[in-house]
Amino acid sequence: MTHEVVKKRIETAWLVKVIVFGTLLASAGAFFGLALKWAGDGYVHLVPGTWSLWDAVQLAFCVMGSFAAVAVAAGFVAVLIRPFWVAALCFLVSSLTLFLTFEISILSMVIAIICFIMGLAYLAGVRAEIAHRIKFSIWQIRGSQTVLLVFLVALACTSLYFGYAEKINKDGFELNDKAISGIISFTRDHVIDRVFPEEDINKSQILEDLRNYLDNDLPDDTAPYQGYIPMVLAAIAFSILMLATFVLSWFPLLILSLIFFLLLRLKLVKRKAHPVEVTRLTIQ
Repeated sequence: MTHEVVKKRIETAWLVKVIVFGTLLASAGAFFGLALKWAGDGYVHLVPGTWSLWDAVQLAFCVMGSFAAVAVAAGFVAVLIRPFWVAALCFLVSSLTLFLTFEISILSMVIAIICFIMGLAYLAGVRAEIAHRIKFSIWQIRGSQTVLLVFLVALACTSLYFGYAEKINKDGFELNDKAISGIISFTRDHVIDRVFPEEDINKSQILEDLRNYLDNDLPDDTAPYQGYIPMVLAAIAFSILMLATFVLSWFPLLILSLIFFLLLRLKLVKRKAHPVEVTRLTIQ
């Protein structure tokens, strides 16, 4: 087999791997774009009166799943694709698919650009972490991955904020009949007897006054503060997602470890030793 044939096969194998892993990252970017769209409408399942536990759980699983998909695909590209500019091109295509699946708008374009810049920072961080290790292990990139996951959580909560803020700016903040009935029932069963233990208090009248306030006066009283309501909701969602992300941050790395193990066994990738310079202090 001539040298030219061997070189051509190596180049073909490299191109196939770039296409495969680049496509995975682009698909993960598209999935994340859809997750951002779902998060933008997530207030439908999270605000008072629209709460749906199962729908909220489904939304959380979809958003967390998109985080894992991006982390796994980005890990493949950052570790396996050389040179740097080719891996950067894969992140650029992924940002483009995010822009197309999220929404065609200025906000989506800004988010896509930020994602691309963050992807370059993640790529550089992974390369630096690997370069400073003598023996490669996928767990070495945990620091860069944690930063990436925090960034993804922040984007999802930002989408939630803008989606709910747009709804409030359009329709204002108000509680529907289901929310008001739920508040009245909770107050009757768990609150009013503790606040007003006296038997001669007209508790029915108190509950009726509360209902009238929620129906008529609450929207006017909250009008000066409506701009903060989406911010509070997004902050609560960010806290919950960050806790879940830190607890489950090992999961994408575990998936990467298992897949890299299979790729090594199938000889689709291989370990290759490189000489490195080691700095030591000496006495002159």
